[in-house]
Amino acid sequence: MNALLLAEFGIPYYNDLRAEHPHINLIEAFSHNEIMTEIGSAEIAFGYLTAAQFAKAKCLKWIQTLDAGMEGLFNSVPGIIESEVVITNARGAGAPMIGEHAIALMLALARQLPRFWDDKSARRWDQEGALNVVEYLGDKTCGIIGFGKSGREIGWRAKALGMYVLAVDEQPVDGDPVVEEVWGLSRLDDLLKQSDYVVVTAPYTPQNENLINSAQLSIMKPSARIVVTSRGRLVEQNALASALRKGLIAGAALDTTAKEPLPADNELWGLPNVIITPHIAGNSEKELLDKRTVNIFAENLRRYLSKQPLINIVDKQLRY
Repeated sequence: MNALLLAEFGIPYYNDLRAEHPHINLIEAFSHNEIMTEIGSAEIAFGYLTAAQFAKAKCLKWIQTLDAGMEGLFNSVPGIIESEVVITNARGAGAPMIGEHAIALMLALARQLPRFWDDKSARRWDQEGALNVVEYLGDKTCGIIGFGKSGREIGWRAKALGMYVLAVDEQPVDGDPVVEEVWGLSRLDDLLKQSDYVVVTAPYTPQNENLINSAQLSIMKPSARIVVTSRGRLVEQNALASALRKGLIAGAALDTTAKEPLPADNELWGLPNVIITPHIAGNSEKELLDKRTVNIFAENLRRYLSKQPLINIVDKQLRY
């Protein structure tokens, strides 16, 4: 059995995999020519393939991708959707980091940290002006859209701060200890009406593009804030900018935007109630994220070889 290792960042860990599985050929292939040479006999691939490479992958049965998002693979290799190749992703590798980043963004909004960064730049000590603009998170409601691994990491951290935590997901969950309630997506409006902080962490699919639009923003509390850590395309960007400009909601913190990089002339850059980070919520020290990603592949490789169910299987119809 041949397995192609396409991720160059995994080099420090590949010998451990070879020691664990001496009976299979774990072949490193990083350049296009190397991949084209080896892909025809590969049953397994760890990494991404181009359409041309996939067309030659006649023996491929399973591909493990390197992150959680699937739109890039489906857009560049559309033939994989109708194929019988099983796809698993690295969902969860960056989930603890996303949990930390979401909480950091909520705290930055609540404590008005951008205001104080500006004060520091201006060498201005404005204690009196700041007294009525900071708020306490502990008695607020956090509403999480998408209760997968990242949603849970956000949820338990928010709960540890004393927040009341609600969530909506494609699959409602009964009795989850992390949150008070997990509803189906049909109750999205209920979550938006009740939440002081809304965190968007659901995966992108064509069906949920602009899930949060002007209608949804209009029913949020005027004091509410929205945090986006998954895909910017879940929030209608023009509607969000309008709601922020008009004061329909109090603020936003965006780690992802509908178009990336966010164009320099986009209105969101200039709004004082917006925090923007450049799609880095899932990042950490590179070695840590690399190891966590390889560990997911290693676990699935054990399962594949022992004919156990794989984790993080992607539903090709739902696109996540």
